[in-house]
Amino acid sequence: MTPSSGRLLTGLPRLAALVVLLLAPALAASFVAGSVWPGLMGYDGLLAFKESARGITTNAWPPMHAYLLTLSGQFPMAPGSVIFLQVFCIGAGGVVVAFRLFRSTLQASLAAIVYLAALALSPSVAGSMAVHWRDPLTAAFFALAAAAWIAPPGRSPWLGLILGAAAATVCLSLRYNAFPVVAPLTCLMVYRVWRYPPVRPGRLAAILLLLAPYPLAMASVTWRLPDLQRLPRVENISTTRLFDIVGVGACSGKSFLPVAPGAVTMTPPDTLRRVYSPVHANLVVADLQALGYATEFGHEALRAAWFEAVRHDPLCFLSHRRLVFLAQVGALRGDPFYITHNGIDPNPFGFRLARPDRAAAYVTGVAEQAHAYWNRPAVLLAGSLFLMLLSFRAAPSRQLVKLALALGATGFTGLLFLASPAADARYIVPALAAAALLAGISAADLLPGRRTGAS
Repeated sequence: MTPSSGRLLTGLPRLAALVVLLLAPALAASFVAGSVWPGLMGYDGLLAFKESARGITTNAWPPMHAYLLTLSGQFPMAPGSVIFLQVFCIGAGGVVVAFRLFRSTLQASLAAIVYLAALALSPSVAGSMAVHWRDPLTAAFFALAAAAWIAPPGRSPWLGLILGAAAATVCLSLRYNAFPVVAPLTCLMVYRVWRYPPVRPGRLAAILLLLAPYPLAMASVTWRLPDLQRLPRVENISTTRLFDIVGVGACSGKSFLPVAPGAVTMTPPDTLRRVYSPVHANLVVADLQALGYATEFGHEALRAAWFEAVRHDPLCFLSHRRLVFLAQVGALRGDPFYITHNGIDPNPFGFRLARPDRAAAYVTGVAEQAHAYWNRPAVLLAGSLFLMLLSFRAAPSRQLVKLALALGATGFTGLLFLASPAADARYIVPALAAAALLAGISAADLLPGRRTGAS
């Protein structure tokens, strides 16, 4: 037997393990897409389809989702293929990370299995992946960026740097708040290429490539394609400010809402208590409107009222934000909010569920899983951090990778604590992808007899 054939035979079990573990997300993607074909669609998804068909006219949400739908329309089986790809990519990305990061096939397989299981058992992930939303796509492109970038310390190949930068650009362009989950990974890669620069063209070019996704993502929400017309200013923060003002008023017993044009008095504090709910700003707005109170205020008036409310009672502001956050991570009594969409809303595009009975069964199954508490986002986030602390000294070569994933998961959820306009379960999916990957890597590092930094 020649040395080359010996190396081939030695590598066969590892290749077989990789193929089998990549089959898992492929089968999951086939199941999800086949159950809900062409994908569940609510207001957000249908707006993206409208923008993809008729051109970008609003910047209320980043237009990258519409661009991806336009691109998918050039291939067969759209738009259901988008559901397949987002499920497969989020799963396959983590598997590739595991096999790039660990030399031991056993450790790589364990890391991949823990990652896939953490995602599959999370109703927040399973429910979101069946819907045309930006959140699962953000998580999928984060997983692709991680697959391209995360590797053992050493020189990074240019192909990996380029593919990772492309995936990071799309990830950052899909959500205004994607920065915290991607930035720690970027910092890790900048450190890596500074310490182990590519051979040509060198360190500076690699760092510029790694930083390029940020100005490109900013440009994507500033100018539209293909005519490069400047997009309208984003004013989504006004809804969040109104939500916060009602929350502070319900807690403090004082109304900080501005007096609406034509009105005589402010909205009474008792009314604010009656309509307040920490799960969604739109529900609060709808209840105020149903009671006949104004909800339309000028941006400057809301801005001034928000600062007054926060200055007057910062503890009530934090209490309101805490309730929204606890609902977001499933730490309140009752089921997580808006775990998935329940069908396809009426639309002018002719989209209808191919198999309504299978879609209903999928939605019902996800909703039933959400009744439990052990599979809530809070458990996955806290559990991944606990595993990281247990394994942090086990493999020094992977400490920075785990730290980057931990900062990404906590940074993303931390920003939601401060600014989320709702407690939708889907909002936290990118953080759950980072947490699941952290859990898988940390669990593999705890494998008895293999706790070394060289693997």
